[in-house]
Amino acid sequence: MIRYSFTPVIQTMVLYASLVLLFAVVSLYASPPASQTGTLRALPTIPSHVLELVGGGVVLGLLVYAISRRLDFVLLIPSVVVLTDLDHLPAALGLAQPIRPAHSIIFIVTAFILVATIIKRLDLSFAVMSGFFIHLSIDTGQFPPFSPLSFQYYQLGSYLGIFVVLAVASALVAGYLGRRTSK
Repeated sequence: MIRYSFTPVIQTMVLYASLVLLFAVVSLYASPPASQTGTLRALPTIPSHVLELVGGGVVLGLLVYAISRRLDFVLLIPSVVVLTDLDHLPAALGLAQPIRPAHSIIFIVTAFILVATIIKRLDLSFAVMSGFFIHLSIDTGQFPPFSPLSFQYYQLGSYLGIFVVLAVASALVAGYLGRRTSK
């Protein structure tokens, strides 16, 4: 029986969550007041949305598991999918904030590089990227793709197909690299 250390996965989740919160805080100061229109979704809709997010993450986690036979991905990917919404914390606390500050290309590039350099596991970087893009494919509404440098908003639905392809492709690469790591 192969034994895995979940320590890198836990470290990746902590790093990712910290980065989401950092982007949320930076956006409070970097965004112009006119862009601070983010609000918390209606409370009755939160549980069903979280279930959708977790479901998308579990599907991709199982895809990676099917390739790599590593259970740590089944934990990591759904966690990333849910942790991405930590950027709504200022709105939950009643603060004016831009919409989805950590739902940006700059954010995922930063997260990918930090996981690769700090955790030193490229398979986990791709798993993070997979969870991030499946999150974007499940979300609706607007997002700032270049936050915190720009808070010009675009509709998420316009890019749904691209996000799904990026999520699945990243999951496949994570599975392949994870399989090589476990040998």
